[in-house]
Amino acid sequence: MPDKRTRRLCLLGAAGWSLLLLLLFAWSVIFTTSTTTELALIEARALFNKDKAARFWASSHGGVYVPITEKTQPNPFLAHVPDRDIALASGTKLTLMNPAYMLREMMSDYEALYGVRGHITSEIHYRPETAPDSWEVKSLRKFEAGIREVVEISEIDGQPFLRLMQPLFVNQSCLKCHGVQGYKEGDLRGGVSLSVPLARYYAVQKKSLLAQSAAFGLTWLGGLLLIAFIRSRFTRSSPEGNGHA
Repeated sequence: MPDKRTRRLCLLGAAGWSLLLLLLFAWSVIFTTSTTTELALIEARALFNKDKAARFWASSHGGVYVPITEKTQPNPFLAHVPDRDIALASGTKLTLMNPAYMLREMMSDYEALYGVRGHITSEIHYRPETAPDSWEVKSLRKFEAGIREVVEISEIDGQPFLRLMQPLFVNQSCLKCHGVQGYKEGDLRGGVSLSVPLARYYAVQKKSLLAQSAAFGLTWLGGLLLIAFIRSRFTRSSPEGNGHA
């Protein structure tokens, strides 16, 4: 009877130990995956704020003049702006880049280097490359309902991205370019989205989860071996284990 009781207690101990380790591992997986998303969101917001600061800076100066190149041509939507194109005494021709035009080029270069995608868009757009995709359309309509930020994990071209989008409102400095389009200060002009690729985050997450799996597995096995060792010691030390009546 004592040996059966010991065996039962050891089985209960092994089951309890296994359940405890399983619950701790599940919590660890949930925490790791949520941390991965949070880290990607921190990067997205940091990059978004950097772009916002650059856009505000350019807007506060009325845009910036840059040399006309094959890549940077005069903006046809600024044809109404006096001195859109100027020539220096040296003969170099410059064109005015408004904040949106400037940021589009910056975002394009940043995407080519680091894979992060930025997009200024609106349901009322004037060129194909500024048209919103289906996710951005849904976000723009949420902005019309009063929501001020949309964050979601979504696929772009079959790859996972953390996507963040905020509304873009017309301020006084925007009217230099957009006033002729009928906008007034305070209007919802559209939105700015930023998409951070998650592949590198998921790769780090996978390594972390594999390490955690190994650690929990070894801990679980060590606990079972300890329970088995205690049972064997108890069995040998009991009268039944020693062969005494």
